Amino acid sequence: MYLYTMKTKKERLLVIKRLISSKRLSNQEELLEALRAAGFELTQATLSRDLKEIKVGKMYDPEKGHIYVLLQQLTASERKPQAPTIPAESVISLGFSHHLGILKTLPGFASSVAIYIDNCNLPEIAGTIAGDDTILLILSEDHNRRQILDALGDILPGIEEKTV
Repeated sequence: MYLYTMKTKKERLLVIKRLISSKRLSNQEELLEALRAAGFELTQATLSRDLKEIKVGKMYDPEKGHIYVLLQQLTASERKPQAPTIPAESVISLGFSHHLGILKTLPGFASSVAIYIDNCNLPEIAGTIAGDDTILLILSEDHNRRQILDALGDILPGIEEKTV
Protein backbone atom coordinates (compact mmCIF):
# COMPACT_ATOMS: atom_id res chain seq x y z
CA MET A 1 0.00 0.00 0.00
CA TYR A 2 1.34 3.39 -1.01
CA LEU A 3 0.99 6.11 1.63
CA TYR A 4 0.83 9.67 0.42
CA THR A 5 3.44 11.99 1.84
CA MET A 6 1.67 15.26 1.03
CA LYS A 7 -1.70 15.78 2.62
CA THR A 8 -2.87 18.92 0.87
CA LYS A 9 -6.49 19.65 0.15
CA LYS A 10 -5.78 19.60 -3.58
CA GLU A 11 -4.28 16.13 -3.34
CA ARG A 12 -7.13 14.92 -1.11
CA LEU A 13 -9.70 16.12 -3.66
CA LEU A 14 -7.85 14.32 -6.45
CA VAL A 15 -7.79 11.10 -4.42
CA ILE A 16 -11.52 11.43 -3.63
CA LYS A 17 -12.25 11.84 -7.35
CA ARG A 18 -10.10 8.82 -8.19
CA LEU A 19 -11.76 6.68 -5.52
CA ILE A 20 -15.27 7.64 -6.63
CA SER A 21 -14.35 6.98 -10.27
CA SER A 22 -12.77 3.61 -9.57
CA LYS A 23 -14.92 2.13 -6.76
CA ARG A 24 -18.63 1.82 -6.15
CA LEU A 25 -18.89 3.62 -2.81
CA SER A 26 -22.35 4.03 -1.34
CA ASN A 27 -21.80 6.13 1.79
CA GLN A 28 -19.39 8.48 3.53
CA GLU A 29 -18.18 5.80 5.92
CA GLU A 30 -16.95 3.67 2.99
CA LEU A 31 -15.28 6.69 1.42
CA LEU A 32 -13.66 7.74 4.71
CA GLU A 33 -12.32 4.20 5.15
CA ALA A 34 -10.83 4.25 1.63
CA LEU A 35 -9.27 7.66 2.30
CA ARG A 36 -7.77 6.43 5.58
CA ALA A 37 -6.31 3.43 3.73
CA ALA A 38 -4.70 5.95 1.36
CA GLY A 39 -3.18 7.82 4.33
CA PHE A 40 -5.71 10.64 4.77
CA GLU A 41 -7.31 11.46 8.11
CA LEU A 42 -10.31 13.79 7.95
CA THR A 43 -13.66 14.32 9.59
CA GLN A 44 -17.06 13.55 8.12
CA ALA A 45 -17.77 17.31 8.02
CA THR A 46 -14.63 17.95 5.94
CA LEU A 47 -15.56 15.10 3.61
CA SER A 48 -19.07 16.55 3.17
CA ARG A 49 -17.59 19.92 2.18
CA ASP A 50 -15.17 18.20 -0.21
CA LEU A 51 -17.98 16.24 -1.86
CA LYS A 52 -19.98 19.41 -2.41
CA GLU A 53 -16.94 21.29 -3.75
CA ILE A 54 -16.12 18.65 -6.36
CA LYS A 55 -19.82 18.17 -7.19
CA VAL A 56 -20.40 14.60 -6.14
CA GLY A 57 -23.88 13.18 -6.37
CA LYS A 58 -25.48 9.77 -6.04
CA MET A 59 -27.05 7.60 -8.66
CA TYR A 60 -28.82 4.28 -8.62
CA ASP A 61 -26.70 1.14 -8.71
CA PRO A 62 -28.50 -2.21 -9.02
CA GLU A 63 -26.13 -3.97 -6.57
CA LYS A 64 -25.40 -1.29 -3.95
CA GLY A 65 -28.55 0.85 -4.06
CA HIS A 66 -27.02 4.28 -4.59
CA ILE A 67 -23.36 5.09 -5.23
CA TYR A 68 -21.29 8.25 -5.41
CA VAL A 69 -20.64 9.69 -8.86
CA LEU A 70 -18.81 12.73 -10.16
CA LEU A 71 -21.58 14.79 -11.74
CA GLN A 72 -19.18 16.30 -14.29
CA GLN A 73 -18.49 12.82 -15.69
CA LEU A 74 -22.15 12.11 -16.36
CA THR A 75 -23.63 12.99 -19.71
CA ALA A 76 -26.77 15.11 -19.82
CA SER A 77 -28.85 12.03 -20.62
CA GLU A 78 -27.40 10.16 -17.63
CA ARG A 79 -28.17 13.06 -15.29
CA LYS A 80 -31.75 13.65 -16.37
CA PRO A 81 -33.28 10.25 -15.52
CA GLN A 82 -31.52 10.00 -12.17
CA ALA A 83 -31.87 13.56 -10.94
CA PRO A 84 -35.64 13.77 -10.38
CA THR A 85 -35.99 10.43 -8.61
CA ILE A 86 -33.02 10.06 -6.26
CA PRO A 87 -33.20 13.52 -4.66
CA ALA A 88 -36.99 13.34 -4.30
CA GLU A 89 -36.85 9.88 -2.71
CA SER A 90 -34.16 11.12 -0.29
CA VAL A 91 -36.21 14.02 1.08
CA ILE A 92 -38.06 13.45 4.35
CA SER A 93 -39.48 16.90 5.11
CA LEU A 94 -39.38 20.60 4.30
CA GLY A 95 -40.06 23.46 6.70
CA PHE A 96 -39.72 27.24 6.53
CA SER A 97 -38.58 30.01 8.84
CA HIS A 98 -38.64 33.51 7.33
CA HIS A 99 -36.36 33.43 4.24
CA LEU A 100 -34.90 30.04 5.11
CA GLY A 101 -36.01 26.54 4.27
CA ILE A 102 -34.98 23.47 6.26
CA LEU A 103 -34.95 20.32 4.18
CA LYS A 104 -34.40 17.00 5.99
CA THR A 105 -33.04 14.03 4.01
CA LEU A 106 -32.11 10.45 4.63
CA PRO A 107 -28.70 10.23 6.37
CA GLY A 108 -25.83 10.88 3.94
CA PHE A 109 -27.99 12.33 1.15
CA ALA A 110 -28.02 16.05 2.02
CA SER A 111 -24.94 16.93 -0.07
CA SER A 112 -26.28 15.16 -3.15
CA VAL A 113 -29.69 16.81 -2.88
CA ALA A 114 -28.12 20.24 -2.23
CA ILE A 115 -25.84 19.90 -5.27
CA TYR A 116 -28.84 18.90 -7.35
CA ILE A 117 -30.83 21.92 -6.15
CA ASP A 118 -27.87 24.25 -6.77
CA ASN A 119 -27.33 22.84 -10.28
CA CYS A 120 -30.98 23.48 -11.16
CA ASN A 121 -30.30 27.23 -10.79
CA LEU A 122 -33.73 28.05 -9.40
CA PRO A 123 -34.21 31.81 -9.09
CA GLU A 124 -36.30 31.13 -5.96
CA ILE A 125 -33.31 29.58 -4.12
CA ALA A 126 -30.30 31.83 -3.48
CA GLY A 127 -28.16 28.90 -2.28
CA THR A 128 -27.85 25.86 -0.04
CA ILE A 129 -25.73 24.67 2.87
CA ALA A 130 -25.68 20.93 3.47
CA GLY A 131 -24.81 18.72 6.41
CA ASP A 132 -25.28 14.96 6.57
CA ASP A 133 -29.09 14.88 6.65
CA THR A 134 -30.12 18.54 6.70
CA ILE A 135 -30.02 21.27 4.05
CA LEU A 136 -30.43 24.94 4.79
CA LEU A 137 -32.14 26.59 1.81
CA ILE A 138 -31.48 30.31 1.54
CA LEU A 139 -34.54 31.65 -0.22
CA SER A 140 -34.57 34.62 -2.57
CA GLU A 141 -36.44 37.60 -1.16
CA ASP A 142 -38.41 38.21 -4.35
CA HIS A 143 -40.42 34.99 -4.07
CA ASN A 144 -43.18 33.82 -1.75
CA ARG A 145 -43.48 30.32 -0.26
CA ARG A 146 -45.99 29.22 -2.89
CA GLN A 147 -43.51 30.08 -5.66
CA ILE A 148 -40.72 28.30 -3.80
CA LEU A 149 -42.86 25.18 -3.27
CA ASP A 150 -43.82 25.21 -6.97
CA ALA A 151 -40.17 25.53 -8.04
CA LEU A 152 -39.05 22.76 -5.68
CA GLY A 153 -42.01 20.63 -6.78
CA ASP A 154 -40.76 20.81 -10.36
CA ILE A 155 -37.40 19.30 -9.41
CA LEU A 156 -38.39 17.26 -6.32
CA PRO A 157 -41.73 15.59 -7.13
CA GLY A 158 -43.90 15.08 -4.06
CA ILE A 159 -42.15 17.73 -1.94
CA GLU A 160 -45.42 19.48 -1.15
CA GLU A 161 -46.71 16.40 0.72
CA LYS A 162 -43.54 16.48 2.83
CA THR A 163 -43.93 20.10 3.93
CA VAL A 164 -44.35 20.54 7.68
